[in-house]
Amino acid sequence: MTPLDLRTAPPRPPRATAGGVIFLPRSIDKARASLPGGNLGEYTIEGLTQWMLEKLGVEIPAFTGAVERARDDDDVVAFVSEQTTQARIDEWNASILQRLSRGGNRAEAIVAHPWLVTRPDLTLSVDVLEEDDRQSFPS
Repeated sequence: MTPLDLRTAPPRPPRATAGGVIFLPRSIDKARASLPGGNLGEYTIEGLTQWMLEKLGVEIPAFTGAVERARDDDDVVAFVSEQTTQARIDEWNASILQRLSRGGNRAEAIVAHPWLVTRPDLTLSVDVLEEDDRQSFPS
C-alpha cells in the first residue's frame, strides 16, 4: 500500500470496519502513515491501535509489514484473519464500543480535547475520536 500523510486528512472513522473488525481501517491508515514517505501527523500507533492489535494477538511490526506489502484492505484483512480468532474479534468489538474516553476521566478528556466542554453527549472513545477528526479537519 502507498504511504499516507495524516497531516492533510484524518484516518478513516473509528467505527469503520474491515473483515468485521471495528477500527481496523483506521489502524491500516495509521500504519500506512508510518511507512517511509508517510506522515502520522498528530496520530499514533500507540493507544487504541496498539490495544486492538494486542486484543487480536497481532504484533505491531508484523501488522505494519503486512500493510506495507498489501495491495489493498482485503490483503490486510486476510493477514489479520490468519493471526486471530473470531472470539478475539468479538471481544475487541465489544470492548471498543464500550470504552470511555480517557477511561471515563472526564476532566482528563477535556484537557486533551477542550471542545468536549460543549459536548457532554460524547463519552465513548470512538465518538470523541470521530469528533476530534472533524474539529481538526473542518473541511
